Amino acid sequence: MTDTHTPPIPAEATPTEAQATETPGQQPEPEGSPMRHAPLDVAVGSSASGLQSAYLGHRGERAQSQARGRLAILRRSAGATPERHPLTLQDVLDSLSPALDPQLLGRGDAASPSERAAYHAMTLFALHMQSATVPAHVTGRSFGQAVGILRARSGSGSLKPRFDAMLAARDERSRLQHARTLITLLRGESIGLDYGRFARDLRTLSGSRRSGVLLRWSRDVATASYPEPAAAAAPDSTARPPRAAVAVPPQ
Repeated sequence: MTDTHTPPIPAEATPTEAQATETPGQQPEPEGSPMRHAPLDVAVGSSASGLQSAYLGHRGERAQSQARGRLAILRRSAGATPERHPLTLQDVLDSLSPALDPQLLGRGDAASPSERAAYHAMTLFALHMQSATVPAHVTGRSFGQAVGILRARSGSGSLKPRFDAMLAARDERSRLQHARTLITLLRGESIGLDYGRFARDLRTLSGSRRSGVLLRWSRDVATASYPEPAAAAAPDSTARPPRAAVAVPPQ
């Protein structure tokens, strides 16, 4: 039986990431020690990078086997809500390293905006990594840029309507179903994206700044195939300076 109602998203203990990382009286992490808690984008991005490295065999066979098992569990809930698969939320939170900042966690019977965003980003990342031989998490590349690269590479006329349908979706469930479809297409073309940024954008989509994310994604899709701006040529230190003009006295 499918869900018929998605409960309202509760407010977190703090409205901004800055407050979450600057708690009065909080003891700073010892210099050089691993970070234990982090903002949403850092927690998801770092965790995706670690799981990806293990899955691709960069950390030995044992770590690879563990990563395959964890990603298989997360993948089953891709595109679904935490309410439908509440135990997967625990698996997501357990997979985050560093962990999500405690002040971004929910209170009560519903997931917080950051928990929901981490849940969706990590389960979609797991879907993206299925049978992958190249990275699905690519630092610095937005979701919109990834879709733009896919559009330029495939030349399919059906891709834009799918992306537009995701942008137009007003409820979380519809938006995630379209996202799942696009992630599957990205996987087929081995195109990755930054899942830390994706998590942050998903959380913003649930708030009052939704239009800003949609505008940025739209721009990124349109400009993804633009050439990188050429770097300014460095001055040649070996070149002789121009000769100063010499005034010639009248004859």
